[in-house]
Amino acid sequence: MLVLLVIFMVTAPLMDFRIPMGLSRPVPDPPPPSEQVTLVVERGDLFRLAGTPVTAQALPAALRMIESGQPGFLLRIEVDPDADYQSAATALAAVERSGIEKYGLAD
Repeated sequence: MLVLLVIFMVTAPLMDFRIPMGLSRPVPDPPPPSEQVTLVVERGDLFRLAGTPVTAQALPAALRMIESGQPGFLLRIEVDPDADYQSAATALAAVERSGIEKYGLAD
């Protein structure tokens, strides 16, 4: 019993030691999600931008036109599993040439 008393007498002052700790501040609300436009690459070198059929030659101009109307939108690229690799590469090159910064591939 005396041993427990000695242990508590020794450890009690140590329990008062405080570690300085910075707590995080509340984060403001995230910005609203940006507008999302879908580019679908289909079989046979066919492209659909926001549901509208577009040729490979007209794709960069159509992307620039959408970018000028909706700056900061998110482009979602969906590639049909039956589409050629060249069609997907053409779509990605058109996106790069049009200057769109926010784009991603969909599953």
